[in-house]
Amino acid sequence: MPAATPTAPPTPARAPVHLPALDGYRGLAALLVTVYHCWLFTDAPLDQGPLRGLVAAMGLGVELFFVLSGFVLLLPVARRDGDFGSLGAYARRRFARIAPAYMVAVVVQASLAPWLAGVPSPFLNLGGLANFAAHLLFLQHEIPRWLLRSLGLHAPVMGFGVNGALWSLSIEVLFYAALPLVAAAFCRRPGRGLLLGLLGAGAWRALAWHAPTLAAATGSARGVAVAGDVPRLVEQIPGFAGQFALGMAAAWLFANALSDNPNTVARSLRRYASGLVTLGWLALLTSLMAAGSIGGTDGGFYARQLDDLLPSAAFALLLLATPLAQSRLAALAGSRAARWTGDVSYGCFLWHLPLILLFTHVLGFFREPGNSAFFGLLALVVPSALFFGHLSRHLIEEPAIRWGRSVET
Repeated sequence: MPAATPTAPPTPARAPVHLPALDGYRGLAALLVTVYHCWLFTDAPLDQGPLRGLVAAMGLGVELFFVLSGFVLLLPVARRDGDFGSLGAYARRRFARIAPAYMVAVVVQASLAPWLAGVPSPFLNLGGLANFAAHLLFLQHEIPRWLLRSLGLHAPVMGFGVNGALWSLSIEVLFYAALPLVAAAFCRRPGRGLLLGLLGAGAWRALAWHAPTLAAATGSARGVAVAGDVPRLVEQIPGFAGQFALGMAAAWLFANALSDNPNTVARSLRRYASGLVTLGWLALLTSLMAAGSIGGTDGGFYARQLDDLLPSAAFALLLLATPLAQSRLAALAGSRAARWTGDVSYGCFLWHLPLILLFTHVLGFFREPGNSAFFGLLALVVPSALFFGHLSRHLIEEPAIRWGRSVET
């Protein structure tokens, strides 16, 4: 027998809807990234097989965040038949949701960089100050490294050597800025929008991947510099258009499933939702293990596209089907523990890397790599990061969210 009723039964298309399962999946993505970074710092061999492959691919949790953002932000637009609503209200909500907690983290982590990471303070020269300003403006992933070097910065750029994961928030904010420009057109032609997103991402990555060859062929004096920046070129926002488009397409389908007059596809989604959840989980776990086993860039350019797009597609299927399903597996994502993890996930993401540095670099724990170090670091970092996430949620994020909503009323 089913263990739970659907999280979101059909409602009028313009009525607001809350999907607790999305909170659970947000928490899952944050935990995946946390586990991945603990593994990186300890180089645990694990089983040298499927488990290692799964953990090695958990860094793709960042890209699952992109899929989730595409789903969450397009869903209300899709349910209003492409009407985006007030741009001012949208901007205030997005700022209130992401900026205050992020800026607190940036200021504190930049100040603690010499202690946590043993690197020069970013406040000692013009290049460091420019890097700090770029972080505050969410441009840390776009500012050219050669420019910062020319201004005297000879220290890590991303996250001041303390929190390299901050690159993804730069991508998120650029998506926030781009969404009002494409949302209505995507809702009119979602199939075309998805195809353009996938093809555009592939074309961008192909050009970025071959940037050193192109630079050498054209006699560019910056050939070496371009080669060093290829990962940053590949991972600019056009390279993730497929992830955002997958989430947006799932949101459009879900909005149709909730409408009063669903089409044939939407009715089929409702009918087979529980089976699709099971399929989505199997596809996600299998594709993550395959991605980790292939090894990203070691598998070549085309393998790299499958490495992250297949897990992203499986995750989009989960976002679409879980709120419609009546099964124990679907109920897990909306459980109280899962929703709490989702509530504190942003702060967990912001603070887990500094905590890893605290335990490893500052306190000197787990100096020897291996499985014991990995599981020991996990035992310290996961609860600590969740605690910091709890503090961030209640002391910074919730007051900011209330402010964002109060301005609208």
